[in-house]
Amino acid sequence: MKEREYDIIVFGATGFTGKLVVEYIIEQYGLKNNRLFRWAIAGRDVKKLENLKSELLKVDGEVKDLDLLVADSFDDKAIDKITKSARLIISTVGPYIKYGKLLVSSCANNGTHYCDLTGEVPFIRESIDSNNEIAKENNCKIIHSCGFDSIPSDLGVLLIQKEALEKYKIPCEEIKYYVRATSGGLSGGTIASMIAISAYIKSNPSLSSLLGNAYALNSTSYNGPRVSSLRSIKWDDEVKLWLAPFIMSGINTRIVRRSNEMLKFEYGKEFLYSEVTSFSKGFKGYIKSLYMLVGLGLAKVLMSYRPTFLFLRKFILPSPGEGPTRYERENGFFKIMLVGKAGENKISCSVIGDRDPGYSGTAKMLTEAALSIILDQKKTPQNYGVLTPASGIGMTLINRLESKGVVFKIC
Repeated sequence: MKEREYDIIVFGATGFTGKLVVEYIIEQYGLKNNRLFRWAIAGRDVKKLENLKSELLKVDGEVKDLDLLVADSFDDKAIDKITKSARLIISTVGPYIKYGKLLVSSCANNGTHYCDLTGEVPFIRESIDSNNEIAKENNCKIIHSCGFDSIPSDLGVLLIQKEALEKYKIPCEEIKYYVRATSGGLSGGTIASMIAISAYIKSNPSLSSLLGNAYALNSTSYNGPRVSSLRSIKWDDEVKLWLAPFIMSGINTRIVRRSNEMLKFEYGKEFLYSEVTSFSKGFKGYIKSLYMLVGLGLAKVLMSYRPTFLFLRKFILPSPGEGPTRYERENGFFKIMLVGKAGENKISCSVIGDRDPGYSGTAKMLTEAALSIILDQKKTPQNYGVLTPASGIGMTLINRLESKGVVFKIC
């Protein structure tokens, strides 16, 4: 890649998660004395960018040298100008199905690496179909889902499979992902993305088959083993836990299955992967799993019924730009357990993070994913196209995250 003005541009810097990414970069790497990479922030509203810079100046005087770039998500010339000036774009501008298409295609066409935190299956499918081949030709990595969805899942599986292949010379034929505990909250941007996806699906009935396809992000020629997701509560006698559905399994499982294909079926063509929320044994765990099931069902009903949905959006749900407080974010956490079977052998892995998974934790994961590509590219898999965290960055990202408080450990 030719020399460019910036190594990284954070696009959508004034949104809730975008601000957290900017704050994380300043806190961990700085600006003026940062000799590792050159960076800038971008958005569609110059006034909001200036206000953000003013806020940041109160914390760090170096921010006076931070460049502000203006571009609207639908302005192809402005977007092209930005993507041509950076080696990598971090995008936090959702809903991606609405605002993200032009930016991704511009990155692919201009040979600019790209990372985002989308969990939108239809958007990723469109991105694969539209950008995969041109990104390969231009030697750039387009990597979606670089936040809590789907880095703990994708890299946790990668680590377990690496251990299985080294120790037993065979991959795990099945891995299960158990959410053991989380603490955090929702932002208005996340709510907006959920609303946009729901509306997009309603206006495109053909998408129902896509969302029902466990291999929606794989090549159309690949027919993997039949899988089913948990729809009720269940006792798991193997790990002695009560189980309930996990709201993010729909995106995470598909990312992991795409990784397997991108890694030339290193996990095997019959590999099975599933995700659940888990609770302790006994009556208390049973009640908690039941509450989770009822809560998910109720939320689905309320969000799909227009009058209640409008009421929730106006009076209860956070608006775009709003989200968990700093205290909630900094005191949040997540604990994940993955259990794999390799023949008669069992391998377990834990993934533990020290921040709210959806926001401060996601800002950390997204930034370190981008820096893995910019600073450690020779250590990453030499793959290009529309990739996944595991197939595009791999173990390099695990190493970076572990130095920043996200611990992956074989148990």
